[in-house]
Formats: sequence, structure tokens, C-alpha cells
Amino acid sequence: MQLLQGVKIIDFTRLLPGPLATNMLAQMGATVIKIESPKRKDYARTSGSQIDGASILFHQLNHHKTILNIDYETADGKAQVVELIKKADVLVEQFRPGAMAAWGLDYEQIKKINPKVVYASLTGYGQDSPLSKAAGHDFNYLAYAGLMSLLKDDNGKPIVPGFQLADIGGGSYMAVMAIQAALLQKERTGKGAYLDIAMADGVLPMLAVPFALQQGGLDHRLVNFIDGKTVVNYAAYECADGKWLSVAALEVKFWNRICELVEKPNWKRQNIFELSNQVFKKDKVIALFKTKTQQEWMQLFDENTCVAPILELEDLQELAYHQSRGNFEVFKTKNGKSLTGIGLPFKAQ
Repeated sequence: MQLLQGVKIIDFTRLLPGPLATNMLAQMGATVIKIESPKRKDYARTSGSQIDGASILFHQLNHHKTILNIDYETADGKAQVVELIKKADVLVEQFRPGAMAAWGLDYEQIKKINPKVVYASLTGYGQDSPLSKAAGHDFNYLAYAGLMSLLKDDNGKPIVPGFQLADIGGGSYMAVMAIQAALLQKERTGKGAYLDIAMADGVLPMLAVPFALQQGGLDHRLVNFIDGKTVVNYAAYECADGKWLSVAALEVKFWNRICELVEKPNWKRQNIFELSNQVFKKDKVIALFKTKTQQEWMQLFDENTCVAPILELEDLQELAYHQSRGNFEVFKTKNGKSLTGIGLPFKAQ
């Protein structure tokens, strides 16, 4: 894909949020130069199984980039970095506030070198908030954003996600969006920009529905139909083989279609309030789904039911849907080892 062909990006990021963002920009055609200091290598290098001297995760996040090992705290190293920045469109960094300034590479210094640069700083809590100096990780950002209050088991205990919501949804994607917007401004006006991107802020839009309910004076704990606990037509159900289905028949017409296919016409309803767990006996639905395997249910349901299998990671690459979309890409390391990564999550012509 060549949407960003000609765009040059200097990447100072490490771990996941920044490297994933710059990797997506590289997949769109941008030229990305990743700068690693010998004093602070990317921690992702040692995260998991090693292939050709680095983890699979590191390869997945950085294989589209040119990686340079430069000690920018030395005079010669900084001079090399400055020459690269002079010709760059974008600089992305993910250090704590003040770190880049300590090395003379903060925005105020860089815009003297390249006034048109788009400079993106990606942190947990922003550059000048009361929490700006605080260390943090994905779980912390979700907690401050209120999302963890919505991720609880039936006993009210918060459920820690097994994947990064804030790092990716609030960090990587938000950085890509902000950088693209700033590049558009640069194209129109010739002006650079400074982007202060906080992951704890970036996940707040995920609260759109429950926050709207709360602002309207409603208790989202009782009327949030998409929390998997409030109504029977939007929930996870276990099958006979121990696998699970996601039933997301939010509109009643989809639920009624399910009722027709499972030969339960008396379960049909006129509105979603009649499907509340407080009104509709969910134990009957739970018992029904345990009578067939996941595959048997999927063979029964059609495209007008909003039912999907809850897949394990091992199932994904064999799924016809993902294959048709090219959602996984095979690439080679410098030493010719073949690895599989996640492709760009949109298509363009």
C-alpha cells in the first residue's frame, strides 16, 4: 500500500503502542527509521521466543522499518540524528515527559531544525497533567478511564483483559489518527505540529454508550444492553463441547430469527426490554445452547442472527474470513526466517 509513500518518519518508540503505530504507518507506505540507542534498546526485543536475535513480537512490530543503532547522547550520534530529522516529516517518541528535552531532542529544539516536522509524543497521561510523571501500563490507563468498572465478573471483581486495550486502542490507533491529521494540515498549510497523545485519554471514546446513559440519568449497570449481563439476546453462551458463542442479536428481529431456527417461537418478543435477565429466564437459554456443539450451532444459524463462534487464537489463520481479507501477512527476517504478523486492518484501492 502506498497511501503514505514519500512520508519519512523517525521513530524513537519502544515496546508496543508506538512501534505498532509506526509499523501501521510503514504498512501504508511511509519510510520509517527506528532509532535505538545502545543504552536503551527496545524492551520488546526480549519479550518471548527469540528468532534471529530478537523476539517474534519485535519482528512483527518492526519488520517494515530501517533500524539504526545510534547513541544520540554523544555529539556524533546526535549529529547523525539531527541530519535524519532535517529530512523527516514526522518524529514519534514514547519516553516520559522531559526525557527528550534532556537529550536536546524535544519539540522546541527539533522545530528549530525542521519547523515543518510533525512531532508526536505518546505517553500514558500526557505531558503536563497531574499524572504526567507517573509510570503506568495498559491496566492503569483503563482504570483511570473508567473502563475497568465495566469489565467485571458476576461477583463484581474487575477482569483484567488478556490483551492491550489502552496501549493499542488509546495509543497506537490514536497516534496514527493524530499523525495523519497533522500530515494533512502540513500538506495544506506547510505548518508542522506538536501532538500530545495520552493513552488514558485515547480510550475514553470507548465509553460512548455507557457514558451517554450515565449522563442521561440512567444506571448503565441496569440498562446497558451491550454488557453481556443485562439481556439474554446479547451474551456469551457455552456449547456442548465447551466452546462458546457470541450472541449479539441486539435488534429484536435478530433474536426472533434465532427463536425460529431453534424452534422456540414462544421466546419471541416485541422489544428488548422483554429480554432483560430480570424478565426472561436466562437459564433456559443457557441450557439450550449446551445441547449442541459450537460447529453444530453455526451450521444451524444463518446470516440474520448476529451469532459468531468465539474463536481461539489457534483458529484465526485458518478462518476463511481472515484469509479473504488478508488479515495476516507472512514476512521474512533479515536472515530469511519466515514469520507471520498482523496485516494492515483496512484495504485501499
